[in-house]
Amino acid sequence: MYSIMVTKLIRTIPGILIIVTTLTLSSGPVLLMPAGGNFAEAQTSVKEDSAPGLNPNEYYIFTQELEANESKLGVSVAVFTLTNIIVHKGDNVTIHFYNTADEPSDRHTFSMQSLYKMDHDLAGGQNATFSFKADTVGGFTYYCRYDLPRMIGHLEVLP
Repeated sequence: MYSIMVTKLIRTIPGILIIVTTLTLSSGPVLLMPAGGNFAEAQTSVKEDSAPGLNPNEYYIFTQELEANESKLGVSVAVFTLTNIIVHKGDNVTIHFYNTADEPSDRHTFSMQSLYKMDHDLAGGQNATFSFKADTVGGFTYYCRYDLPRMIGHLEVLP
Protein backbone atom coordinates (compact mmCIF):
# COMPACT_ATOMS: atom_id res chain seq x y z
CA MET A 1 0.00 0.00 0.00
CA TYR A 2 1.20 3.49 -0.85
CA SER A 3 1.12 6.33 1.64
CA ILE A 4 2.10 9.94 0.93
CA MET A 5 4.88 11.02 3.25
CA VAL A 6 6.01 14.49 2.10
CA THR A 7 4.93 16.99 -0.53
CA LYS A 8 7.32 19.88 -1.09
CA LEU A 9 7.30 22.86 -3.43
CA ILE A 10 10.66 23.63 -4.96
CA ARG A 11 11.70 26.10 -7.61
CA THR A 12 14.35 25.85 -10.27
CA ILE A 13 16.78 28.65 -10.91
CA PRO A 14 14.75 30.03 -13.87
CA GLY A 15 11.75 30.27 -11.49
CA ILE A 16 9.79 27.25 -12.69
CA LEU A 17 7.72 25.72 -9.89
CA ILE A 18 7.91 21.93 -9.44
CA ILE A 19 5.98 19.86 -6.92
CA VAL A 20 7.89 16.84 -5.59
CA THR A 21 6.11 14.11 -3.64
CA THR A 22 7.78 11.13 -1.99
CA LEU A 23 5.88 7.91 -1.40
CA THR A 24 6.92 5.15 0.96
CA LEU A 25 6.93 1.71 -0.61
CA SER A 26 8.03 -1.56 0.86
CA SER A 27 11.39 -1.02 -0.86
CA GLY A 28 11.83 2.60 0.30
CA PRO A 29 10.95 6.14 -0.87
CA VAL A 30 10.34 6.97 -4.52
CA LEU A 31 10.71 10.48 -5.94
CA LEU A 32 7.97 11.52 -8.36
CA MET A 33 8.30 14.29 -10.96
CA PRO A 34 5.60 15.99 -13.03
CA ALA A 35 4.86 14.42 -16.42
CA GLY A 36 7.52 15.39 -18.94
CA GLY A 37 9.94 16.52 -16.23
CA ASN A 38 13.65 15.94 -16.80
CA PHE A 39 14.91 14.54 -13.49
CA ALA A 40 18.63 14.96 -14.23
CA GLU A 41 18.15 18.57 -15.37
CA ALA A 42 15.90 19.47 -12.42
CA GLN A 43 18.17 17.77 -9.90
CA THR A 44 21.17 19.92 -10.80
CA SER A 45 19.31 23.25 -10.78
CA VAL A 46 16.91 22.84 -7.85
CA LYS A 47 16.96 25.27 -4.96
CA GLU A 48 14.81 24.43 -1.92
CA ASP A 49 12.27 27.10 -0.98
CA SER A 50 13.31 27.28 2.68
CA ALA A 51 16.20 28.30 4.90
CA PRO A 52 16.57 25.84 7.78
CA GLY A 53 19.63 27.31 9.52
CA LEU A 54 22.95 29.03 9.12
CA ASN A 55 24.70 25.83 8.05
CA PRO A 56 23.52 23.00 5.78
CA ASN A 57 21.27 20.52 7.62
CA GLU A 58 21.01 22.70 10.74
CA TYR A 59 17.46 22.99 12.10
CA TYR A 60 15.83 25.01 14.89
CA ILE A 61 12.80 23.37 16.49
CA PHE A 62 10.71 25.15 19.13
CA THR A 63 7.79 23.92 21.19
CA GLN A 64 4.56 25.89 20.87
CA GLU A 65 1.36 25.78 22.89
CA LEU A 66 -1.74 26.51 20.80
CA GLU A 67 -4.53 28.65 22.26
CA ALA A 68 -7.11 25.97 23.08
CA ASN A 69 -8.61 24.19 26.08
CA GLU A 70 -6.78 20.83 26.40
CA SER A 71 -9.26 19.49 28.94
CA LYS A 72 -12.23 20.21 26.68
CA LEU A 73 -10.53 18.80 23.55
CA GLY A 74 -9.09 15.75 25.25
CA VAL A 75 -5.77 15.99 23.36
CA SER A 76 -2.58 17.97 23.78
CA VAL A 77 -2.42 21.34 22.05
CA ALA A 78 1.38 21.50 21.98
CA VAL A 79 3.19 21.26 18.63
CA PHE A 80 6.68 21.42 17.14
CA THR A 81 7.30 24.52 15.01
CA LEU A 82 9.09 22.38 12.40
CA THR A 83 7.32 19.16 11.43
CA ASN A 84 9.20 18.09 8.28
CA ILE A 85 12.95 17.67 7.91
CA ILE A 86 14.32 16.45 4.58
CA VAL A 87 17.99 15.42 4.27
CA HIS A 88 20.09 13.04 2.19
CA LYS A 89 21.81 9.84 3.23
CA GLY A 90 25.23 10.64 4.66
CA ASP A 91 24.28 14.15 5.81
CA ASN A 92 25.26 15.29 9.28
CA VAL A 93 22.15 16.78 10.88
CA THR A 94 22.19 19.28 13.76
CA ILE A 95 19.03 20.01 15.75
CA HIS A 96 18.69 23.00 18.09
CA PHE A 97 15.71 22.05 20.27
CA TYR A 98 14.05 24.68 22.47
CA ASN A 99 11.33 24.08 25.06
CA THR A 100 9.66 27.50 25.13
CA ALA A 101 7.29 26.71 28.02
CA ASP A 102 7.40 29.18 30.92
CA GLU A 103 7.03 26.60 33.69
CA PRO A 104 9.94 24.20 34.36
CA SER A 105 7.36 21.45 35.03
CA ASP A 106 6.05 21.72 31.42
CA ARG A 107 8.41 19.16 29.90
CA HIS A 108 8.81 18.29 26.22
CA THR A 109 10.97 15.73 24.44
CA PHE A 110 12.49 15.30 21.03
CA SER A 111 12.32 11.51 20.75
CA MET A 112 12.90 9.04 17.92
CA GLN A 113 12.80 5.27 17.94
CA SER A 114 14.13 2.79 15.40
CA LEU A 115 17.54 3.41 13.90
CA TYR A 116 17.94 6.99 15.15
CA LYS A 117 17.31 6.27 18.82
CA MET A 118 17.26 9.50 20.82
CA ASP A 119 15.32 11.00 23.67
CA HIS A 120 16.11 14.61 24.63
CA ASP A 121 13.89 15.54 27.60
CA LEU A 122 13.82 19.26 28.48
CA ALA A 123 12.13 21.25 31.24
CA GLY A 124 10.38 24.49 30.30
CA GLY A 125 12.91 27.18 29.36
CA GLN A 126 15.70 24.70 28.50
CA ASN A 127 17.34 23.99 25.16
CA ALA A 128 19.70 21.39 23.74
CA THR A 129 21.75 20.97 20.59
CA PHE A 130 22.50 17.52 19.23
CA SER A 131 23.76 16.00 15.99
CA PHE A 132 23.51 12.70 14.18
CA LYS A 133 24.45 11.22 10.84
CA ALA A 134 21.53 10.40 8.52
CA ASP A 135 22.91 7.05 7.44
CA THR A 136 19.68 5.16 6.62
CA VAL A 137 17.23 6.04 3.84
CA GLY A 138 13.56 6.19 4.82
CA GLY A 139 10.95 8.05 6.82
CA PHE A 140 11.21 8.41 10.60
CA THR A 141 8.86 10.01 13.13
CA TYR A 142 10.04 12.32 15.90
CA TYR A 143 7.68 13.13 18.75
CA CYS A 144 7.21 14.42 22.29
CA ARG A 145 6.57 11.58 24.74
CA TYR A 146 4.34 13.82 26.86
CA ASP A 147 2.11 15.20 24.10
CA LEU A 148 1.18 12.35 21.79
CA PRO A 149 -0.62 12.05 19.43
CA ARG A 150 -0.44 15.74 18.45
CA MET A 151 3.22 16.70 18.90
CA ILE A 152 4.94 14.81 16.09
CA GLY A 153 7.20 15.49 13.12
CA HIS A 154 8.78 13.60 10.26
CA LEU A 155 12.41 13.10 9.20
CA GLU A 156 12.79 12.00 5.57
CA VAL A 157 16.22 10.70 4.55
CA LEU A 158 16.54 10.63 0.75
CA PRO A 159 19.16 8.59 -1.17
